[in-house]
Amino acid sequence: MIEARRLHILRAVADHRTVTAAAAALYLTPSAVSQQLAALEQETGHRLVERGAKGVRLTPAGEILLSHTNAVLAQLERAEAELAAYGSGAAGTVTVASFATGIALVVAPALARLAETAPGI
Repeated sequence: MIEARRLHILRAVADHRTVTAAAAALYLTPSAVSQQLAALEQETGHRLVERGAKGVRLTPAGEILLSHTNAVLAQLERAEAELAAYGSGAAGTVTVASFATGIALVVAPALARLAETAPGI
């Protein structure tokens, strides 16, 4: 399985074009970035970057993985945001039960107000 943390490193290397610059942007050492890239290459079974005198560039396999990386990381960020909203009480599910006589006078207005003030619930 591919680790999301390593995908983040791949994206930084693609953006910055050098391991050193990617490491600085991620607050890591260049050695740590190189090790994580090597581990990602092992996980995928493909060479993902080519090192040259002017830095690194993605291989075709690296480009394919990068195209998926942006979508995967964006989805993970959305999941984290939803979990944070749920944890803070800004999102979730409310179950309501009422007698028929209370629905129109009490429950319906309360649900309408809840929908206005807390749209995530």
